Amino acid sequence: METNTKVHPITRFEDSAEYKAFQERYAALLGSTGENNPYFIRHDSALTDKSLMDGKWVLNFGSYNYAGMSGRPEVSEAAIDAIRRYGTSASGSRLLAGEKTLTQTLERELADWKHAEDALVLVGGHSTNVTFVGNFVGPNDLVVYDRYIHNSVAEGCRLSHATARPFPHNDPEALDRILATRRDKFEKVLICIEGVYSMDGDIAPVPDFIRVKEKYGAFLMVDEAHSTCVIGETGGGVDEYFGLRGDEIDIKMGTLSKGLGACGGYLCGKRSLIEYQRYMLPGFVFSVGISPPIAAAALESIRLIRRDPSIMANMRRNVECFMAEANKHGFQMGLAGKTAILPVLVGPDDDAARLSNAMRGEGVFVPPAVYPAVPRGEARLRFCVTASHKPEQIVEALDKLAACAERLGIDLKNPKV
Repeated sequence: METNTKVHPITRFEDSAEYKAFQERYAALLGSTGENNPYFIRHDSALTDKSLMDGKWVLNFGSYNYAGMSGRPEVSEAAIDAIRRYGTSASGSRLLAGEKTLTQTLERELADWKHAEDALVLVGGHSTNVTFVGNFVGPNDLVVYDRYIHNSVAEGCRLSHATARPFPHNDPEALDRILATRRDKFEKVLICIEGVYSMDGDIAPVPDFIRVKEKYGAFLMVDEAHSTCVIGETGGGVDEYFGLRGDEIDIKMGTLSKGLGACGGYLCGKRSLIEYQRYMLPGFVFSVGISPPIAAAALESIRLIRRDPSIMANMRRNVECFMAEANKHGFQMGLAGKTAILPVLVGPDDDAARLSNAMRGEGVFVPPAVYPAVPRGEARLRFCVTASHKPEQIVEALDKLAACAERLGIDLKNPKV
């Protein structure tokens, strides 16, 4: 709809308000030159317990390679074999020319692992949430989501034109109160939570949310990007961790890019729901199929994790070791303690950036998480432990963190939050 309001034409992106705001934030966090930028650091190797950074091997605590699958010989060989057989691309939408026996096998294995009737694999994790949420609900529906939900779900809400409302973090009682007054005003209601939250590393009380969704006849979607390959005896995620029936969660979303050492996203659920998505989900139908080497790598990773209990045992050992050492130093860990994401609270954004750079100088890579990824004043160094780490590496990293913080005058026992 046109208005009579006079606008000032922008013909150079550099003159736009958003670019000017970006420049101000960049300068405030990184300085005018950006010479000490803690982001876009080159790692020219697989990211396991170590990585090759700017030509030097460092301890790596910044990757999502939770189960150590990326770089594992069996996984690499599976990808290479798939390239020899299928090439490097699906070369078409799966609906038309891009379907592969390999991808169908991956989906069957995913469904079995996640205790679901069926599964669908897509090319990206973020885009999986955007396209699913954006098309599962519409103008007559309601989405209620945890206030800490991932950006991809929020983007999906915007696309859907559904009414969207957040509820306080991990608070099923607050969700109940919202639905008590609003459920009868909408057709479908979609509840969105994460299994493990990516900034705090805490586990959602999934059984409590199941009770609320059943009470009000809603659909529950759990984003398991950071819970599969992290919690549960075989890394199966929240189903295994809480001992749930396979049908208690309506939509189980996850990624192939983290614990499975590949790339892409997946949806698991009832066969009727997944079959509908195969033919109707825009982000699947109008996209190329997942590449064969990626599918093969993910499939081999699932099989390895399921048959080798030592992988998840090592993960649990490393989480316990990290927490014990962090407590010795008096670091503030917030809600973390049971998963691979172990943030050390710092406070101001610039302190987190300085500390990350100092650690890099000591041969330890750990990236800062700052606003808007976390609330203002709650910046942290987000350590990610993997099954590949060794306890002595964890001890070394946290000893160096304590020394760097002391040298920079940053109090990690009482962060300025």
